[in-house]
Amino acid sequence: MKYLFLLSSALAVSTPAIADEAGGQIVVTATRTETPITQVGQSVSVITRDDIERTQAIAVTDVLARIPGVSTSQAGAFGQPASVFIRGAESAQSLVLIDGVRINDPGDVGGGFDFGALTIGQFDRVEVVRGSSGVLWGSRAIGGVINFITPRPTEEWHARAQAEYGWRDQKQAGASAAGKLGPVGLTLGVNWLKGDGFSAFDERLGGKEKDGFESKSANARAEVELTPGLSADLGGFWTKATYGYDNTGADALNFGLKRDELGYANLRYSGLDGRLNARVGYGLTNSRRISDDAVFGPFETNGRTERFESQVSFAPIELVSVLIGAETEKQKFRDNFGSRASTSIDSYFGNLTLHPLSGLTLNGGMRYDDNADFGHRTTFAANGAWVIGSGVNAPVLRASYNEGFKAPSLFQLYTNAGFRALDPETSKGWDSGIELPFAEGAGRFTLTYFDRKTKNLIDFDLTTFNYFNVGRARAKGLELGMQVVNWNGFDVNLAYTYLDATNEITGAQLARRPRNNLYASIDKIWNVGLKLGVDLRVGGGRYDDMANTNYLDGFVVVGLRGSFAVTRNVEVYGRVDNLFDEHYEVVRTYGTPGRSAFAGVRVKM
Repeated sequence: MKYLFLLSSALAVSTPAIADEAGGQIVVTATRTETPITQVGQSVSVITRDDIERTQAIAVTDVLARIPGVSTSQAGAFGQPASVFIRGAESAQSLVLIDGVRINDPGDVGGGFDFGALTIGQFDRVEVVRGSSGVLWGSRAIGGVINFITPRPTEEWHARAQAEYGWRDQKQAGASAAGKLGPVGLTLGVNWLKGDGFSAFDERLGGKEKDGFESKSANARAEVELTPGLSADLGGFWTKATYGYDNTGADALNFGLKRDELGYANLRYSGLDGRLNARVGYGLTNSRRISDDAVFGPFETNGRTERFESQVSFAPIELVSVLIGAETEKQKFRDNFGSRASTSIDSYFGNLTLHPLSGLTLNGGMRYDDNADFGHRTTFAANGAWVIGSGVNAPVLRASYNEGFKAPSLFQLYTNAGFRALDPETSKGWDSGIELPFAEGAGRFTLTYFDRKTKNLIDFDLTTFNYFNVGRARAKGLELGMQVVNWNGFDVNLAYTYLDATNEITGAQLARRPRNNLYASIDKIWNVGLKLGVDLRVGGGRYDDMANTNYLDGFVVVGLRGSFAVTRNVEVYGRVDNLFDEHYEVVRTYGTPGRSAFAGVRVKM
């Protein structure tokens, strides 16, 4: 019956895009509807295709590290495990989406997503919501939500291709095309990356064996208008990576594999002059992980998530809109040691948006989740955004209160000692900030304070080899950002975070979270087609363990890049990463790239 309810309710994925008087961006992830960013009360960062190409990024961690409130760590080169911490939350406490479909791995220890083997080349846009988003997105969205978005079909055919070569025989190639075949819009993309890499065990400590990697990925999307106002779309994403890794504080001939695949289908309706929008959708993800230890042999996990979801948005009058939705999700997990488990969760949510005054937007929402293992959970949220005045330089005040939760993973519930009754991890947090546009809208400065408390943290007891709800943590701090886009030929980006993330029981600083983190870049373009840019990363010191016994020093890394438009359709580019060959670690005994150079070519048609 619940499937019939979901299908018949035909709920909405998005409302019509509203013209933004300040010329700001339209975002989807923060509200699950197309909304001008000036009407969003939460902190949202957007990475565009221009940003990806300008910075010459290869991995998704390369672009996420440039956002205020976000820090990353990786145990070696591409392919090795990588974590993304949003405002100090555990990596598994953030929800990760590809084209709006959850990609978190049910086979992961904490149910999180390993960012270490995902390339950025196939994506046109990334939206990052910082702060708990449990009402609209449900379990895992304690830290925030990261949505990687692939290109959409266009009226006319467009294509792009890229090839790159550099340090330690690293080769990368990718291509994508989008357009229409009759009434059907299509998008296709592929990407390939391969390199010798470097020893995951720090080469400055004696590591000699290179841990190479290879990544392949593909994406596709098709959409068609069935009748006026009614459309359908379906798509998929596939990625597979193999890599060598070390895990014993020394070189080791270990091998790893990561494979993720997802598919989705949606039926959408828009009517009443755009005031009513509805969607019913289906999503499926499969993940496979193999860690083949040279001594102990392989450990393999397989996860599967199947999801039906729907939502409807209706604006009865211009000042009011209502969003309601329902979802059901089933997860499965198995490993090669006999563990096998499944769970399910049914969810219902609603959100009310008001525009009581000119420039003022207020949102309030509630969600109810019923989990087959831990029971039910209700979460609340409220936020507001106020544009003071008019014009492109009008400041925006934002404030939000949000609750979140993370259901215990299948690994935590069922492995080792059989089923154990665990409560969900829960969070309550708030933030407040201001956005100050300048340079006639070409630049914006943001300042945000945040504070989040999390309880019922799930930890592992080494004496009983069991998981328990024992932890409490608090993360508070300050985010400062500045972005300038094409102002007199300059692009500028600044992201600084001060983070105080502590274990409230022991008082220790949470592992691998730097107190201070800074990223800055400046790029200049000349009329002849020449672009030059410089990056600066200042990573603060951090503890590598929860007991705060192993401290890793901070670091300063500088990068240079440049490109030249040979023709209107052809561009050559190059970069030097870690210009001064800084030696540093973000995970103890694991290496980071030294000075390295790369060159490539892009073609657009």
